[in-house]
Amino acid sequence: MKNIRLIVVSILISVAGFQTGQSAQAAAIDNGSFMSLWSTYSHCQATTDIDQLRENALTLTTAANRSLTQESFVLPLPGKLEKFVATPAARFSVDVKAMAAACSLRAGSAAVEAGKLDVAKDLLRTVLLYQPQSEYAYYTLQAKALLSELEPSVVQVTLHIP
Repeated sequence: MKNIRLIVVSILISVAGFQTGQSAQAAAIDNGSFMSLWSTYSHCQATTDIDQLRENALTLTTAANRSLTQESFVLPLPGKLEKFVATPAARFSVDVKAMAAACSLRAGSAAVEAGKLDVAKDLLRTVLLYQPQSEYAYYTLQAKALLSELEPSVVQVTLHIP
């Protein structure tokens, strides 16, 4: 009986040590990718070149979509124990979707000022994809306001006076 307990404890310690090593490696990777995203966001806030703004917005949007679907955590457990363990969420220090929306709004506004209306519409429509989520209401309202100026026929308001 003692031998079985000793074997189980040694397996648990080995798995815990393996997972600790993995999380340190994952943290280093996440930190590097976060710094890259932060650099892209900072560049988006500083530049005035439409092509650079558009590229920055696309990079951030792609990263936001990837961070929501990425599943890289695997914990080797017996089937009976797996149902009790939740997969940890991939998290960044800031909201990458908010960074992407802010950059897209800035790029869309700059494209409007430069007279590139098709580019502006494309950038602003990406922000509208966040519409159902209330934490992005500010960004979607700003995008709707700019789009309504670009496409007045899309938003028609009629007043019926009897």
